[in-house]
Amino acid sequence: MTPFPPWRPRTPVAPRRRRLWFARDMLVVVVSALVVFAVFTQMTWFLSTRELEENVLVKIPEGANVREIASILEERGLVRDAGKFVAAARVLRLTERLQAGLYEFGPVFSEFEILTVLKSGVIAGRHLLIPEGYRAAQIAVVLDGVLEIDAAEFMELVHDQETVAFFGIAAPSLEGYLHPDTYRMRIETSARDAIGMMVRETRRFFDARKVARAESLGMSVNEVLTLASIVEAEAMFDRERTRISAVFHNRLRHGWRLEADPTVRYALGNYRRKLYFKDLDVDSPYNTYRNAGLPPGPVCSPGKASIQAALHPLTGTEEFFFVANGDGTHTFSKTFAEHVKAKEQVRARRDAAREGFSLDTEENG
Repeated sequence: MTPFPPWRPRTPVAPRRRRLWFARDMLVVVVSALVVFAVFTQMTWFLSTRELEENVLVKIPEGANVREIASILEERGLVRDAGKFVAAARVLRLTERLQAGLYEFGPVFSEFEILTVLKSGVIAGRHLLIPEGYRAAQIAVVLDGVLEIDAAEFMELVHDQETVAFFGIAAPSLEGYLHPDTYRMRIETSARDAIGMMVRETRRFFDARKVARAESLGMSVNEVLTLASIVEAEAMFDRERTRISAVFHNRLRHGWRLEADPTVRYALGNYRRKLYFKDLDVDSPYNTYRNAGLPPGPVCSPGKASIQAALHPLTGTEEFFFVANGDGTHTFSKTFAEHVKAKEQVRARRDAAREGFSLDTEENG
């Protein structure tokens, strides 16, 4: 058995050495606190938000390194210290991941957010809504107002046959193929790019299944979109779309003229004033009062519901006529005699309402 080593008393630490150790420990604590404070201060500076009176557009060129990017941002007043911005990019390992493009910052932002945006490549853009039923000319006005895309150039491309052929469309123009939807487009988007985006959405929605359905009806894609555009222009309520579509399908099947007012308005290029009987004689392939069958192409951009209605009209109905009631709804009829009676009733209600308005006005006056 190994004996325990003899006990020796612990040698006391000299007071001088204790003071040195204490000073060393305090120095470590102070230095660590200063480092933490410095890091915290820089993080606060980097994460703190700033405000601008208006948004700032900044172009980051291709091939620019992090120092060049920092200098550009500093010149535009977005970065307070280019050196610190570069250091932060290095700490976050983003120096090789910042992307070129046109960016928009403000009105509230932080320098950390700037780095994040440059890394993700979310370049400057605008959201714009293309409503259902808009014509190409109306879409051109929206694009001009939001993105400053020249409306004349846009319309020229819409009717340019080479452009139409480029997108593989068999139609007189791209009218009706500019899908109504909400888009986010780059500020630098060209007229051609905007057209391409909307046409691709139309083709994406009109998939192989819908093409097959169109073929089962004996219709081409252009014919379906054309009929859908007329339904879009006539209907105000979704519940009536398939019924209106059925009326036009019935007329087409029996060889009747469609006699659709929206096609005459399109032929005239006048969409605001009421139509007169003389307008129905306008010489145009789009005038469905003079020409049998569908017009050559759509008269507006139909929405999804109208396209579905054109493909799937209400079944089991033999209605051939409808008249607007003045409140967005329609009265549907099977025979011409019923249609005439419905028109007389609508006219009588309008006259009564007009007379009531006149009496109320006189009494109030």
